Amino acid sequence: MSDYFGYAGKTVVVTGAASGMGRALSEMLVDLGADVYALDRVESPVAGLAKVVIANLGERASIDQAFAQLPAQIDAFFGVAGISGVHSSFLETLTVNFIANKYVTDTYLTDRLVENGSATFVTSNGGVRWEVPTVREELVPFVRGGGWDDLVRISEEYEAEFGTIPGSLGYILSKRLLNLWIAEQVSPLADLRKIRINAVLPAMTVSGMLPEFAEMKGGQEKVEAEVGPAGRLAESIEMARVLTFLGSDLAGYVSGVHLSVDYGMNALEIAGLSPDRLSWTLRGVLARQAAAA
Repeated sequence: MSDYFGYAGKTVVVTGAASGMGRALSEMLVDLGADVYALDRVESPVAGLAKVVIANLGERASIDQAFAQLPAQIDAFFGVAGISGVHSSFLETLTVNFIANKYVTDTYLTDRLVENGSATFVTSNGGVRWEVPTVREELVPFVRGGGWDDLVRISEEYEAEFGTIPGSLGYILSKRLLNLWIAEQVSPLADLRKIRINAVLPAMTVSGMLPEFAEMKGGQEKVEAEVGPAGRLAESIEMARVLTFLGSDLAGYVSGVHLSVDYGMNALEIAGLSPDRLSWTLRGVLARQAAAA
């Protein structure tokens, strides 16, 4: 049988590989013959991994230590790890979900991803409308920021304008930032070594973060009331299948895609068939909250 996916013998790195989408993805990649290097804060239970590297994406030194243990050449990178912001600060949420992924790419992937390699990131369907001009305007200072320290400074200055910002709002901002940043990396990475970069935007998925999202929304029943046409929550394996495709040879001419894996929920909003819930700016929300206080 032909190896249509093209993972056999390839070196692949997956963050967040111990549970949920990252675990399901790692299992698929191992089955497809890839040498999978798993990064997470805990040991990954996936059998057949090339190596497990313990890393905290909220700490730059931990990321540096992790990449010191990874191969010098990487065929495909999957940035799956993320946090919900429900039990973390605004800065912590932005750091893990956005700053760390930008730092990893700028510092390591631009050197280590091979010709025709790929980088695929998990953002969120909660991060849509990043392309709306008013939304994009507030994202640009972060996305065009420099290195780790500069982005931390920008984040701290932003929060200082409004006082303490909930990590849950930081989650939406971080995913919007990641979506815009991915779009802006298409040409530089193509010019570098024809590296492709894409995003998967999951709907609510049965994973380790589901209880935190339920807490944020006010209960599991509130989560299940927003499942859309599918009539159910997504499963981690359904996200893993899409990630596997985007990082594979099957998607060799696919770059700059922001794929909402949501059974059409976002399409309905764009078509005006469902209420558009996310065309607001964070600055506008925070200003209204401050005025009402």
